[in-house]
Amino acid sequence: MGHPVIIGIFVAYFAIVIGLGYLATKTQKNMTDFIVAGRQMGPVLVAFSTCATIASGFFFVGLPGLCYNLGYQPLLSLPAVNAILAYVIVFGLLAKPMRYLSEKHGALTVPDLFQTLYGDKRIRTLCSTIILIGIFAYMVSQWAAMGLMFQTLLGSSYIVGLMVGVVIVGGYCTFGGQTGNIYNDAFQMVVMMLGGILVITLGFQHVGGFTQMNLTLGKARPEMLLPFSDTYGLSFWTFISFFLLYAVGTVGQPQFTTRFYTIRKVDMLRWAPAIAASCYFVITFFLFAGMIYRAAVLQGKVPALTNPDMAVSQYIVTFMNPTMAGLVLAAAVAAIMSTVSTFIVVAASTITRDILEQGMGKKLSESQGLLYSRLASIVICLLTVLLAVKPPDLIAWLGNAAFGFLSASLGPALVAGVRWRRANWQGALASMFVGGGLSLVLYFMKTAKMINPKLDTGAIAFLVSIGVMIVVSVLTPEQ
Repeated sequence: MGHPVIIGIFVAYFAIVIGLGYLATKTQKNMTDFIVAGRQMGPVLVAFSTCATIASGFFFVGLPGLCYNLGYQPLLSLPAVNAILAYVIVFGLLAKPMRYLSEKHGALTVPDLFQTLYGDKRIRTLCSTIILIGIFAYMVSQWAAMGLMFQTLLGSSYIVGLMVGVVIVGGYCTFGGQTGNIYNDAFQMVVMMLGGILVITLGFQHVGGFTQMNLTLGKARPEMLLPFSDTYGLSFWTFISFFLLYAVGTVGQPQFTTRFYTIRKVDMLRWAPAIAASCYFVITFFLFAGMIYRAAVLQGKVPALTNPDMAVSQYIVTFMNPTMAGLVLAAAVAAIMSTVSTFIVVAASTITRDILEQGMGKKLSESQGLLYSRLASIVICLLTVLLAVKPPDLIAWLGNAAFGFLSASLGPALVAGVRWRRANWQGALASMFVGGGLSLVLYFMKTAKMINPKLDTGAIAFLVSIGVMIVVSVLTPEQ
């Protein structure tokens, strides 16, 4: 069983989370409320929510695990540059046109917007399929990360930890919808920033300070102090891959872009990117947990890890008193919960709005739309958690594969649809099909060791998808 103080902190934390979800249920009257929070959110809530959504289990569990293995390379390749750039790029390209078109044409989901832009029902169907495939893969990685965190917190088995997380997150998403999701994201973002500050202010003393940590890591492997290396860890091509995926490719992430639908007024969006980028900078401090623990291993203070994904949880229980440990563990769990909750809402809205209502022509009243959305949330939780019982890959790389798939499948067609007059349905359909298919094929070929490309497979598919979108649109009649 976990420490009583840590358990107490989490009980208080979960009480707040459940309370916010309960408050949100009061606002849920129809499908629009469930999917886009009635378009009543302010810029701070939207900014905090977008930041919390990107700061996932991939960030708080997978990336510290990579930092444990590789030092600064994951930190400098991902959060320090590319993820912060993503807020400027995605908000600049998509925020205003998506919010405007959402209100003008009643679009509630990304597939809704694709059909509005291109006027082709096949694109809605393909878009819905892509979102469900990508979200299922990403949710498996998030549930796996949550299971590891609760395993440490409760001193239980991985399965028990997994089930506890599913019940809590699934509960407030199922009943609170997007409003409950955003309320909790904002609260969880505050917890995450506090956790990042605690890691960087309290952790270095256990390895002799910031300078000594760097000396220890550099003595073991000098490449651990570099942003990339061709001889160890992440190569220059990986660095470029992460730029393509996480700075530019975020345009294809529906869990991010659907937040633009929820803001109250279009002109409020001008403040959101700066707020979100500032928050993200603070939470990158959390990644030092992996490097601090690795330095402690090299100094002979703690045993080496057999699973790098345990770096954060072991760092917390080894180096922090119960109160601090509870707060920082809460930050890691908050990151996972905020991401997986968004995926639940996006997947549920895709099933209810895009497949049942628009695809199959099922007429739903306001109360039926809300009920079906909630039932879809429950089904999604059950299916994805079954896959998470034994996830197939390290959390970081499983999340990376899903991110690349969504970027290549949806990103080029979405940006072209709102920013390029020459874009047409033929280009979008080809781009989505080729980008998504190539991303899956290359990923499975790489995991089977049939190929070993220098660029990440998702980045390759993303570039090809852009090219297909341009070439096919130019060669076919203007829409």
